[in-house]
Amino acid sequence: MSGIGVALSGGGHRAALFGLGVLLYLVDADKHRSVTSIASVSGGSLTNGYVAQAGDYASATPDEFWTVARQLTTQVARRGTLWASPLTWAYLAVLVLAALATIVGVWFLPIGLGWRLLVFAAAVLFVAWIASLRGWICARSFARTLYSPNGRPTRLAETARPVDHVLCATDLHAGEHAYFSGRFVCSYRFGFGKPADIALHDAVQVSAAYPGGFPARWLQTSRHAFTLPAEEEAARAKFMVLVDGGAYDNLGDEWAQGVRERNRRWASIDPQLHEPDELVVVNSSGPMVWKRMDALRLPVLGELLTLKRDVDVLYDTTTSTRRRWLFDTFVNKQGALRGAIVQISQSPFHVASRYVERPDEDDTKQRAVDVLAALGDTKGEWATVTAANRSVKTTLSKLGPEVGVRLVRHGYVLAMANLHVLLDYPLLPVPPASRFEELGGRP
Repeated sequence: MSGIGVALSGGGHRAALFGLGVLLYLVDADKHRSVTSIASVSGGSLTNGYVAQAGDYASATPDEFWTVARQLTTQVARRGTLWASPLTWAYLAVLVLAALATIVGVWFLPIGLGWRLLVFAAAVLFVAWIASLRGWICARSFARTLYSPNGRPTRLAETARPVDHVLCATDLHAGEHAYFSGRFVCSYRFGFGKPADIALHDAVQVSAAYPGGFPARWLQTSRHAFTLPAEEEAARAKFMVLVDGGAYDNLGDEWAQGVRERNRRWASIDPQLHEPDELVVVNSSGPMVWKRMDALRLPVLGELLTLKRDVDVLYDTTTSTRRRWLFDTFVNKQGALRGAIVQISQSPFHVASRYVERPDEDDTKQRAVDVLAALGDTKGEWATVTAANRSVKTTLSKLGPEVGVRLVRHGYVLAMANLHVLLDYPLLPVPPASRFEELGGRP
């Protein structure tokens, strides 16, 4: 059987649960035994890290993995992650009080104007320092809500599995990915290293450090004992400066595409990275839609909103370009990898409907006919589900059981439909909605 690489895109909790649905389908279809790597960025890394922590994905039984899925879905849907931790709320209260004291309170101190200015400057620096802790607070919240199953934080090295769970961050030194896994930490510039004592929640957080929302995280390079650095400058660097992996590749497909080259590059140390023959790309990012941006006229705030919109445009543009390239690679067979994209903006009817209209009578067309028969008279229902899911906000707050379950179900059924048509993966009976509702937990 061919080795399968899976790539989970960013998109906050939306991506975490939509991607989880795809992983559930692969288990039910018994295709997970061929999975050699799961690479992820941002929201997809929430699920990737949790699955890595839970055990060996490739050998899990359906009942075992549905239990893992229920635990993750319940947490994300009913409680959330970042905003489910009391530490986050305590931090926010301290930040707000410190800001108010700086803006208002300093000027009522019974001291001279010169001293007030000095105190004000010191207070501004203090507030800026508190604000710079956002990434650390987020990581600790991840640890509390997802990555401390035994009462202590899981270490990245403890997640070493036959399947490489690769958490992708962007190193700002070179604007390229740095990869974190239970077996290794590596990048093109820094070379191949060890996970050392880094915590799983820190690796997930640097993968999800969305620019503007969280500051860059600085991680020491010496702890990872990198070998064979690509450049002398990288060998001398004391820190990696890391942000959201989606800043470089929001689909997470770069890992699987470059495995063969990494094995060649680091052949003298034999990293034994798994080279997949097939790639399943899970894209949980809905395309940008037209909307009025009148708020951009506002002074100062408008400039900040413009910067946010600029980032969104860059993410959407790079993702669209990658999707077109992957389409040429997979459909037109212009690359070595076979593969398919499971895209949240599509209904399970989308790919099958297109292939059933093809004039040639080949196996792909017949599989498309089989998918449409299995889906039955549910096209309108799935159109509604797709429209709702693609518009779920990118957030780390709780989504609610209804939304959470809907995302998982969509990921599962869409993966089954697309992967059966394009890659001849098993077409299973469509699970009833009640099967997925169990994932949302009980009130």
